[in-house]
Amino acid sequence: MLLKELLKTKGVKQNWLASRLGVSEVTVSNWVKEKSIPSQKHLEKLSEILNIPVKELIN
Repeated sequence: MLLKELLKTKGVKQNWLASRLGVSEVTVSNWVKEKSIPSQKHLEKLSEILNIPVKELIN
């Protein structure tokens, strides 16, 4: 599932997620727009925050 869809489904705002991850809002926006991909460290933290397996984030 796309990150954009996941955030919408979970009711998570990009600025809140950026704050939790310690990255800029631009970074999260780039992930959502698929201009870049999160590092392994950030994938693991995203998985924890969104309560989904890492595999779902990379498929």
